[in-house]
Amino acid sequence: MDYASRLLHPAVQSLVLGILALAFIAWRRPRVGTALAVIAVAWIWLASTPAFALWLRDGLLPGWSPEPARVQAIVVLGGGKLPDEGMPPDSRAGTALRLWNDGEAPLLLASGRDQADDLMRRLILAGVPASVLRTEAGSANTHENALASAAVLRANGVQAIALVSSDIHLRRAMGCFRAAGLAVRPVAADEGHALLARAPAWWPRRDALTLTARSLREYVALWVYHRRGWL
Repeated sequence: MDYASRLLHPAVQSLVLGILALAFIAWRRPRVGTALAVIAVAWIWLASTPAFALWLRDGLLPGWSPEPARVQAIVVLGGGKLPDEGMPPDSRAGTALRLWNDGEAPLLLASGRDQADDLMRRLILAGVPASVLRTEAGSANTHENALASAAVLRANGVQAIALVSSDIHLRRAMGCFRAAGLAVRPVAADEGHALLARAPAWWPRRDALTLTARSLREYVALWVYHRRGWL
């Protein structure tokens, strides 16, 4: 994670505001310092509430668009924190495994330099034949995921895919894969958000703070990708 991304985390932002508050108090400007301290506390509290985190998440969900009725491959993007072993049903890998077990497509591709090889290993351990698996382990971001995966898929005669990623990432991922010339059916991995939706709306939680931070980064990433013409 680079420094710019760290600055988008509400905890870091509140810490910076807190340091500024102390500085203004030391400079004998207590009103400004107190105001900044209140803003810091209010922001970290708001960012940690399920209601706010899910509201941010909802703004990132992909809107309706025509989807291919049938797909020829399932593509799962690496990302997020993998458990030490296994594939929880609400994870990206677990979601991709469910789609394959349901017979959605005959091929399954794992993409992403950070996790593709590990995802393939876990899928094989879960019973997916190595002969139906493909991997793309050279890409470092979503734009590269799409370009490199599209090349592998076209070599296998694939034009329509079921694309598995986290719900907040799917809008950007769909845009990149469609720009690469593929028809895309988005499939969101829950990643624990259903549990968060059942929690008290305004009671701070660590997982809500994590979702807020991820959503803020995703909004910025969408803006960057639009500016670069990648969507």
